[in-house]
Amino acid sequence: MHAKLIEGLRQYGITDPIRRFDDLSDEERRAIRILFGWYMPQEVIDACPSLEWIQGAGAGVDWLMTVNIPDRITVTRIVDQFGPDMGEYALLAALAWVKDWRRWSLLQKSREWTPHLVGQLSLLTVGVLGAGSIGGHIAAVFRPLVAEVRALGRHLPNLAGVVGFSADQWPAFYRDLDLLIMVLPHTSDTYHLVGWPQLRLMRTGGFVINIGRGAVLDEGALVMAIRSGQLSGACLDVFEVEPLPKESVLWDLPGMTITPHVSGPSRVEGMVRVFADNLKRFRQRRALVGVVDRGRGY
Repeated sequence: MHAKLIEGLRQYGITDPIRRFDDLSDEERRAIRILFGWYMPQEVIDACPSLEWIQGAGAGVDWLMTVNIPDRITVTRIVDQFGPDMGEYALLAALAWVKDWRRWSLLQKSREWTPHLVGQLSLLTVGVLGAGSIGGHIAAVFRPLVAEVRALGRHLPNLAGVVGFSADQWPAFYRDLDLLIMVLPHTSDTYHLVGWPQLRLMRTGGFVINIGRGAVLDEGALVMAIRSGQLSGACLDVFEVEPLPKESVLWDLPGMTITPHVSGPSRVEGMVRVFADNLKRFRQRRALVGVVDRGRGY
């Protein structure tokens, strides 16, 4: 990725030396003003006393909860890049569930011709947990296709054609949901935010799609909900522990689809565009795009 990043930045007229941290001497590390990457361990931050700005390579910055970063350092993340990919993933997962694609696949493998009635997306009530740019995009994808789209945010969401709920209205948001799509980041406030009290309010036989962060979903509660019949299954792209351990019960759970954190890929061209724009802003001492609110964790 290093070579592609440099090549991409050159297309934006940026020719500054970009070096791998591991290749730098202690003296060179002390002169670093900008860091770019997925995750910044404490030892990396401590080795850079001149550091002014960290550009995260993804939308999530939950690693901030594990480090101590001086207030003088600005942290930014990639924003407005992941909605299209994640919207397509969520729609695919929803259609595969409602049209019972898993059963068709099994019937094909056994060479059985056994028609059966499947559901309709247009009859569903869909809830999007997280009303930021990604959640807003997903809500817009589903809005013309389903009976109702709801969105729950920290504050009352204002999305066209979507029924909004604030955090304190969560029981009404979950009640009788057919499909829950989770796109929340992992913060101290969102850890296990979705558990049995929430899942039990959904319509019996409902379905969960998690493409936000794994720690937001209580996986034990999900297992209980599926085994009890409260939910018919789930599609999980993110997990509390990644890679998902081979011994996890989730692998063999009925109605479960598992993917390896691929719903919102960080495409180099998108990262380069954001980084190049922010680098120009940094030089001009203008406000950066995607600044992380340390208090909120995103």
